[in-house]
Amino acid sequence: MATRGVRLGITGATGALGTEVLAALDAARLPIAQLVAVAGERSLGAELDFQGELVPVATELPALHGLDLWIHCGPAAAAADVARAALRAEVPCIDCSGAFAQRAEVPLGWGMRGERAPLYAAPVDAALVWLPVLSALAPFGGALRVRATILEGASALGRAGIEALSQQSLALFSQREVSEDDEEEAAPPLAFDCRPTSGEREQGGRRSRESALAALLARVLDPAPAIAARWVQVPAFVGQISALTIACERAIDPDEAARALAKAPGVELWRSDEEGPNLRAVAGRDVVVVSQPERDASDADALFLWAAGDLLRLAAVNAAALAAARVAERAR
Repeated sequence: MATRGVRLGITGATGALGTEVLAALDAARLPIAQLVAVAGERSLGAELDFQGELVPVATELPALHGLDLWIHCGPAAAAADVARAALRAEVPCIDCSGAFAQRAEVPLGWGMRGERAPLYAAPVDAALVWLPVLSALAPFGGALRVRATILEGASALGRAGIEALSQQSLALFSQREVSEDDEEEAAPPLAFDCRPTSGEREQGGRRSRESALAALLARVLDPAPAIAARWVQVPAFVGQISALTIACERAIDPDEAARALAKAPGVELWRSDEEGPNLRAVAGRDVVVVSQPERDASDADALFLWAAGDLLRLAAVNAAALAAARVAERAR
């Protein structure tokens, strides 16, 4: 690590998102003089290899005084405790768990956006894929309605989900049962199967993830689109792909929309002869790949397109950009 630079702390350091964030920070060449890593009990005694040094992983939150920045990549349930500890120590905190993403009093940090504040909430879930797409179409009057089916890989459940899919797949191939120990740690069976994952039903009939996504989009987009979305987990390791039907204030020519998407930051237009992108095409990449827009068969004024992204990578790159911006602010 650098002899001079940022004194950084991270919770969830050994998880799927935490390790991706550390990789993104390293790739961004943010000088880090000290790294404080915290993870769950399963990481007791573990060490991280970061920038040529072995960093011990703590299982309890240490005193945060003297640090320049804290990034929370752990569970949403732990976010409030981490944020309180950071605020008491006067250490800026970026929450990547989604716990504060709907809270109007907590600035939402997307890319380089966000006012200077002691606590930032980063976008999560399908918003990481949708925001670049819907923002690119905003010059046409903005999206009024978005209808979607969202297919997501095991990485939606973090490292445990990825490991569970691997164990379950190997067990089925070798015609053996997954052990009870594996089942205790694993997500529900997913290998060679799929299951709805839209969350609990809330008052008014909406599912919890749909409500959360709508609230998050409303913080960035004006007008805020009405959305109808359902999630399905599929037996892929990483990534998320949405089948999107988007109705804007005025009908958009598909070729015009394609040109806008091709120029949009963070978006790549799918050029293959195949119908749309697959999850393999976005694994490990920090762009959202979208298919060629076409008129929706059930609504001539709406567009249909596929939009795919690696949520872990998108979230990590966004967190690294926020961290770099926050450090630059402190240096002024």
